[in-house]
Amino acid sequence: MSIVNLVKSKLYNIYKDFETTEHKLIYVFLEITRKCNLSCTHCGSDCSKDSSMNEMTTESWLSIIDYLNYIYKPFFVITGGEPLVHEGFSIIVNHLKQKNARWGMVTNGMLLHQNKLDELIHNNIESITVSLDGDEKSHLYLRKHPQSWFKVNKAIELIGKSKIIHKDVVTCVYPSNLDKLNETAELLINNGITSWRLFRIFPKGSAKNKPELYLDFNQSQLLIQWIADNRDRLELKGLKISFSCEGYIPFELDIKVRNEPFFCRAGINIASILADGTITGCNNNGEDFYQGNISKDNFQEVWNNRFAEFRDKNWLKTGECMNCSHWKNCQGSSIHLRDKLSKGPHFCYVKNNERPLLV
Repeated sequence: MSIVNLVKSKLYNIYKDFETTEHKLIYVFLEITRKCNLSCTHCGSDCSKDSSMNEMTTESWLSIIDYLNYIYKPFFVITGGEPLVHEGFSIIVNHLKQKNARWGMVTNGMLLHQNKLDELIHNNIESITVSLDGDEKSHLYLRKHPQSWFKVNKAIELIGKSKIIHKDVVTCVYPSNLDKLNETAELLINNGITSWRLFRIFPKGSAKNKPELYLDFNQSQLLIQWIADNRDRLELKGLKISFSCEGYIPFELDIKVRNEPFFCRAGINIASILADGTITGCNNNGEDFYQGNISKDNFQEVWNNRFAEFRDKNWLKTGECMNCSHWKNCQGSSIHLRDKLSKGPHFCYVKNNERPLLV
């Protein structure tokens, strides 16, 4: 690593330590429903049209927004399931506007027609994220709905023409769409999308025990290398691309593929409230990392006094992480890649120094 990047890396670690100690709540994900109008092959939440989860009422979500906005004034991200199928969605987003709360949402785009988009804009939405998973064949394989390709493209077209500040598309990259990145990038550019994030699929929810969806180590290297090679070129065309927040990558490469170097902010700056009221860090965390339930626990007490395993990660220094030279910077990688019984993350981008990443 160059001297300049070595200094930057050390300063970044100091910054991460400060943020962890302060643990100021900045983002709250509100999973207002587990119900969904798709049944995706890779869904991390294992959502369905008829969720069996005992979900919070619309009135409860309004009270939660009032409480969190009064104490923390975070940026709210409305998610699911598919939030647009929630019967109280319009009431919730109008309430966010009335409380002058900043907010965005994640949607699969199936129900995002012009009138609905106008409603979102009227209620001061700042960011919107939709999923497009490569070409039509690749997308349909994951989404399992014959109209999903057409509808998400229509949604992307409408979003691109809108006045929404942050227009974000995510792509779940798996072996069958790894070679579709160039054409996907051009589609997004042609539609005025300004942000594109690329994710790997990890073994959780519907994707558990489906190894055909996982990029192996070499394929993951190719994905990261493609981002490094094309980032500047695509930004000149108006599309900022970034590798997902998942997983530690050595600093000198990380700054070439991410908007911010690796820092798992779950439980540090990010909290999630799931559809049944469960409080956790990232909404991709497993049950091992649930910290309480807002229907019976005081959120402020939970945020201040729990989340210890998110903020002091020395307990993760076990197995292959025990003697890894990257530990100080990595600290066990992303929480959602771990469970309390594992001796390492479900996937590691450095493989304990067995081989170098591409640069």
